[in-house]
Amino acid sequence: MADALEALNEIDARIAALTDAASSGRSKYLASSAVQPITRAIAKTYFEAVRNELQVVQNRAKLTDEIDFLVQGLLQLGAGQSEKQAYVGHVSELRPLLLEATVDLMKSRGTPRLVLSDTERSILETLAALLPSTAASYEQAMRDISQGNRVSWRGTANELREVLRDVIDHFAPDDKVKAAAGFQLEQGQTRPTQKQKVRFVLRARRSASAAMSGAASSLDIIDEAVAGLARSTYNRGSASTHTATSSKEIRNLKRYVDALLAELLEIA
Repeated sequence: MADALEALNEIDARIAALTDAASSGRSKYLASSAVQPITRAIAKTYFEAVRNELQVVQNRAKLTDEIDFLVQGLLQLGAGQSEKQAYVGHVSELRPLLLEATVDLMKSRGTPRLVLSDTERSILETLAALLPSTAASYEQAMRDISQGNRVSWRGTANELREVLRDVIDHFAPDDKVKAAAGFQLEQGQTRPTQKQKVRFVLRARRSASAAMSGAASSLDIIDEAVAGLARSTYNRGSASTHTATSSKEIRNLKRYVDALLAELLEIA
């Protein structure tokens, strides 16, 4: 498979050939026989050599969706006799997007590439569409864990907890939770707790009581894990022992956070 950046150069050359064809001759139309091999080559190169990597490293959500739409449009134009102006319009929209893709891919080569599980990818993509700044925090936490060379994991643990809180607050704003039938503040609280908010979300989706209980337990485990990582620096004398043990703890914490995020974001 061709390198994604080299593939983008190939696509650019084929787009230039397509532009030349659309600007030459007196006919208003381009015959399918003349341009279909070019549009097919553009689509084949993009979908086989560029798209998957770009989807992982794109800095703007939906960039690949926008390129997909225009590349598929070129395929449709090439399938029949189409007006030259239609090709010109598609190419004028596609070129800046491909330049954006090139920049994103170049930037990604300067930092270690994240290898994501299906669940992590789904969480990140859903957050990018729903809460972009929260998606950035989640990605940063994943990068910290992937690199694995931190002296303290307290910041990463707090980042993961804040990601979870952002999602909970998004789906369960205080005012809506308070307005729910039968709601009562817990003793000593002035606003709904995170557990109450999670129950509100799951109840609205008619989730089973077992799921609600499991989610509440997960919140307890996450809070204790975050607190434990904050205390660990002071409780362990050896830096090497601290780092190795905390690395295992942060990975366990992330598993609980991912499971709860998947539940709240309705990721299968």
